[in-house]
Amino acid sequence: MKIRTGLAAGALIMTGALLAGCSSSGTPTAASSDGKLTGTVTGIWDSTFKDSIDPVAKAFEKEHPGVKMDITYQGGDLSGVLSTQLQAGTAPDLLITFPGGTPGTGGGTTVVTLASQGKLLDISSSPWTKTIPDQWKSEVNYKGKTYAYPGIAQGMGAVYDKTTLDKYGLTVPKTIDEVYSLCTAAKKAGVYAYAQGLGDAQGGPQMLSYAQTASLVYGPDPEATKQTTAGTFKFAKSGWKDQLEIYKKMFDMGCFGDGALGRDRTQGADEVAAGKALGIVDVSAVLGSIGAKAPKDELTFAPMPATDNPKDTFATALLGYTIAVNAKAKNPAAAQAFLQFLSEPDQIATHAAAFAALPAIPQKDYKAPASLNEFAKYIESGTFTKLPVWPNAATQPAINESIQGLLLGRDTVNGTLAKVQSAYDKGVE
Repeated sequence: MKIRTGLAAGALIMTGALLAGCSSSGTPTAASSDGKLTGTVTGIWDSTFKDSIDPVAKAFEKEHPGVKMDITYQGGDLSGVLSTQLQAGTAPDLLITFPGGTPGTGGGTTVVTLASQGKLLDISSSPWTKTIPDQWKSEVNYKGKTYAYPGIAQGMGAVYDKTTLDKYGLTVPKTIDEVYSLCTAAKKAGVYAYAQGLGDAQGGPQMLSYAQTASLVYGPDPEATKQTTAGTFKFAKSGWKDQLEIYKKMFDMGCFGDGALGRDRTQGADEVAAGKALGIVDVSAVLGSIGAKAPKDELTFAPMPATDNPKDTFATALLGYTIAVNAKAKNPAAAQAFLQFLSEPDQIATHAAAFAALPAIPQKDYKAPASLNEFAKYIESGTFTKLPVWPNAATQPAINESIQGLLLGRDTVNGTLAKVQSAYDKGVE
């Protein structure tokens, strides 16, 4: 899954007068004279997660027989495809978007960016919008109005194949020293600990950093989150330095196996499924792809420790794909009705289960899959942080590229921090 730049997370960044054009007034609705919904609702969705939408679409058609759901399932660069469609005026009614973002011009398909450009329909009047938890409102709102359905909450941490751990008599680490010990034990057993996709410059290197800075930076110091967004954050004076030192040590120890800098995230997940690696630090959604290739194995997800005290550990949480309605939708009434339908408990459960995630809008009767029990405890207790929101689109690429340089031996920890700081400062000059 792609991660937005402001996450980042995931994952992942991309005026009032323009927003006025998002109003549904004057736009033909898809209701017949008797109030029943009719017509076709078009949409675009990630083919990897077809099971998160397809069953819901079919159930919606059954409840509204006058409506046909025409969803295009596609892989590859969905953000690029959607950006092209929006530019050409050929985008569908339902849009796959990314949470958060920054207002203004430019590309990207984050909610805030597209809403600020007048490309999304204001759906604040939908009843489900009143149930969005406060921590996720900034991800789907712009200027106090809601522009997207928040979908699911996923973790960014370690996905382990517990079956493989059990095979070698190993357990999920709770401290950073236990992480180092796991790396050593895995190497002795002829496997390796974490199948990081460090060659995936779009998002691979950042995964471990975002997973551990929750415990080293943003969890223990909420002010750091405010400073990061405000443009006053100093990387070298924060726990980012500790995290990069951990990163370098883990790499030098062989925690990531041979060829990690030439491996992408998909290949990393495949290594876990094949039993060649014990786990991977990534978004929890990879539970699904690993499970599909190792259906008999027991998988589990856990926050990634960064200190020697388990009580210091915070989980990293982020929204996955969000769903918005095109401001120029041909069938806005039925599209909004579909989002309302998706907010019902049974449909939320179907949607979240396909992502191996938790519903962003909590459901009292929803039972998290066993693989997410640990993550669910952190969410319920509030011991989690969202990903940082950078002030520009240059920071996240700089993090990924600079980490690669550090691991290749081309730079030091201090030099890496300086490069990231330079990219970050460009957004606040």
